[in-house]
Amino acid sequence: MLGILFYACERDDICAESTVTTPRLIIEFYDVNNPSDTRNVRNLSIREVGNDTAILFSSGSSISVPLRTNAIETSYVFTLNSLAEGGGLIDTLRFSYATEEIYVNRACGFKVNFVDFRARQQPTNNPNENWIRNIQVLENTIVNESEPHMFMFY
Repeated sequence: MLGILFYACERDDICAESTVTTPRLIIEFYDVNNPSDTRNVRNLSIREVGNDTAILFSSGSSISVPLRTNAIETSYVFTLNSLAEGGGLIDTLRFSYATEEIYVNRACGFKVNFVDFRARQQPTNNPNENWIRNIQVLENTIVNESEPHMFMFY
């Protein structure tokens, strides 16, 4: 009778941490004057356009941000030195892509990959206002978080 009880039990439907799910966009920052050198960003806040909540990165040369899975673009306001008096330096980037849903398993459900990924800086009246001097997309298909998908030079 005890054997029947164990046979009828199923493992919990918990998505394991090691399971690859929807990837975030990985951005690495580089020195515009010395393009082979990474550069730390200080007090970088990133806020989606139309949203009041920001993600704050205190320091580092690499960040990861989510992309909208229910849309074909995500626009973020990047504010460097956001804690500085006067609000810091502001730049807006628009990321466009197509989404591709993939079934992972019953516990994890679906994940979304981003294909035909593109990034562009929003133009301003004064190009000298932009603190990001150049962007370089490395991967047009975003399927994991193991390598950077784009570089930003400032």
